[in-house]
Formats: sequence, structure tokens, C-alpha cells
Amino acid sequence: MRQIVVAKRLRLGSSFRQIESKAKANCRYEALLENKVWRFDPEKNELVYLTERIYPSRTAHPERIPVLFLFSNPHPDSVARGLFLSELYSRAFWQRLLEVNEDYLRFPCGAINPSRWADSINGLVQTLLNGGYESPFLLYFHCLYPIPTRKPEDLKALFGLAPDIWEQIKMSSRRELVRLIRQEQLKHVVVFSVRVFRAITNTGVRGWATKKAIEEFFQEGGEGRCQEVDSNGVRIYLTLHTRAKNWKDDRGQYYFTRFLNLIFAAIEQSTLL
Repeated sequence: MRQIVVAKRLRLGSSFRQIESKAKANCRYEALLENKVWRFDPEKNELVYLTERIYPSRTAHPERIPVLFLFSNPHPDSVARGLFLSELYSRAFWQRLLEVNEDYLRFPCGAINPSRWADSINGLVQTLLNGGYESPFLLYFHCLYPIPTRKPEDLKALFGLAPDIWEQIKMSSRRELVRLIRQEQLKHVVVFSVRVFRAITNTGVRGWATKKAIEEFFQEGGEGRCQEVDSNGVRIYLTLHTRAKNWKDDRGQYYFTRFLNLIFAAIEQSTLL
């Protein structure tokens, strides 16, 4: 049975005590232990953690175009709730998806109910895992770094204490991403973090940190092009960071949704070439 939340282990070896001590002495990591998203296993010198991913059945929807949504790492509150981006300040992500052009994505009526969010999660989980929405695309959700923290920077702040462990995390994360792309025959990856985009494309591309930068992008022809890299037959697209999901243009339209529409249009066009 397909699941969103799964348990994984990270071997810490001789760095176990050092990392465990710092984590338990810092409130940023202590909260992860309290809500049981993290657990240290002293018998095996491992960190046991919960992570999340959404991998729908490719064989059940062979006619649809698989698209991977790639994020940095999970938020622990969302992991605890059982769904990507379900912590309080992230939920508007799903609202922005509802606003995507109906030719690209249409969720069942009531699948996402912002006023009754807790009651929406289980149904939305099944909708996503089953691909139970109208779309030419089949959406996958994956985090490059699977270990949950409140901020991506918290990963390096802790595991950077042991450079070999940090390198192990980066290398295994890349291998897992490549395995997923090959296994599911993914040709399109949408990245929601400029740091992640740089890491997987080896480019120095700049993102959009301000509304002014976004406006300049569209004024310079952004409506007709995406920021993308073609890597070994896989097209990797950069979109806005989820922190910008509530930014609006002068017409009251959300930039976040405009970017997703732009990318979906580009993916659809590429399959016709």
C-alpha cells in the first residue's frame, strides 16, 4: 500500500554522540524529538526519522505525463499531520494549486477545504496517491533532502558538525532522486527552491527574491518562457519558492499560480514536439 509518511534511518557512526548532544541542547531540534518526527537509536548509532513523499501509481495512469514537484526538505509539522505543506503557514500552497488553469489540473470538488483543513487531509492524501484528479499530468512530490527540519539551513547547521555525515546525506539524496527519475520515467521536474535547482543542475541561476524581480521577469518576456535546464533528457524547471505563494501582481493574480501555469504550458508543448 502506498503511503506518504515513511520511516528512514541515517547512520551516524562515531559522530552519533556529538550530533545527539547538540540536537538535544538546541530547541530547533528538541521539538523534532518531542513530536517524535526524530528519534536517536543509541544501539545502532542511528537517527530514525519520518519523512514524506507522494508517488502515485504510474501504471494506473499510463497516458498521463508524470511531473515531479521537488522541494528542499520536509517541514516536521507537515510530516506529523501526514501531508506535504499542511503546516499552518504553508497550506495556501494547495489553494494556489486549485487556481491553476483547469486545462492543466482540476481537483474533485471539496478535495481541499481551507476552512476545514484537518478534515481535508485524509481525502486529499488518497486523491494524490491515486491520481484522482483531472489532469494531463500525474504529480509526484519529493524532497531532495528527506530529513525534516523547520528550516533547510538547520540540516547543515547540525550535520555539518561531521563533514562525512553531511556529504553522505547529500550523496544519498542525489542517488535517490536519480533512482526515482529513472524508475518512474520522469522527464519533467519542477523545483521550488533556487538552492536545490543549483545543486541538481550545477548552475548559478538566480531566483526571484522580490516582487520587483518577478515583475521584471514577466516584462522581459517571462510569459513565453521558463527558466529551465535540460539534463540528460530531463527538463528541470525553476518556479517560485513556496514562501512567495501569496504574492500578487497589480491585477490581483498570484505570481505563484502564474508560474505554475507557465511551466505546465511548457511541459505540454514539449510533449507535442
